[in-house]
Amino acid sequence: MEEEIRFLYGGISGVELAAESFELGEGVVLRRTYAHLMSPCIMAFARPGPHRYHPGPWKAAKGGFGYDIEVEVRSPPRTCLGDSFDARKTIWWIAALLRLAKAPFLSVPVLSDHPFQSVPGIEEECTLQPFETEQRLFQVAEPSNRVIEETTLSWVKEKWIPAGNLLSSNSKFYTAFRAFDCATVRGPTSPSLLALWGGLEQLFAPSPGELRFRVACLLASYLEQQGSPRFDLYKQILTLYNERSVAAHTAQEIDTGPLLHTYVLMRNALLRMIDENKVPTQADLEALLFGCEDA
Repeated sequence: MEEEIRFLYGGISGVELAAESFELGEGVVLRRTYAHLMSPCIMAFARPGPHRYHPGPWKAAKGGFGYDIEVEVRSPPRTCLGDSFDARKTIWWIAALLRLAKAPFLSVPVLSDHPFQSVPGIEEECTLQPFETEQRLFQVAEPSNRVIEETTLSWVKEKWIPAGNLLSSNSKFYTAFRAFDCATVRGPTSPSLLALWGGLEQLFAPSPGELRFRVACLLASYLEQQGSPRFDLYKQILTLYNERSVAAHTAQEIDTGPLLHTYVLMRNALLRMIDENKVPTQADLEALLFGCEDA
């Protein structure tokens, strides 16, 4: 008798699906659902009794959080990406690609060992575990931006396995992508900016010497053709790197403008690497810098 596959389900908040469901392959499926995760703040005013709970009265305090779960991603315990991708990592990876492609405000605040719509009718104990409960830095600008269309889903379907192999095989890409994804968690802007620049330096700085010039030259060469657009981007990157230095060496808080511009730069670089299924080497970047792309 074939063993039953024990799927894990990630509850996605912040977006909706245009379709009822969408298969990504390897048993990974995105589909509509609904649940609400809430964590109110409650205060007790007496020490716990013999049964280790605080007796009443309890009072509600301001704060806490709540998430509407409108999409779930189903993941099997294993895919063709191998042992380095368990179900939890696969769920994170799908969510991270959706954040990269379309919705940086998306989060997966809860995991379940059963489909969310089936949980109320299950007599056995279900495991519901908080996952990405931090608020995201970016907010949805228009309600229509919450809808994940088929074009975005098709891109994720095409890329999640080859890009997952790239993530597993290239430590620089892994470190940079993790830094990029963590930078969208809400908090002070300075740590987010430093995380983004740490990722860019990982990808575009072959040595610790003169990082500002090297990163600006190589990143501009990677993202723009030779000529004035490349030079203009180079100057923009130098300015943004100055903001990174302020964040690193002072207690001054950084405006969101440089953070957003740096985020877009890194997003464009990561998207190109995923689309080409390649992280550029030092030789590749130098060839771009000196106009020898065909070398």
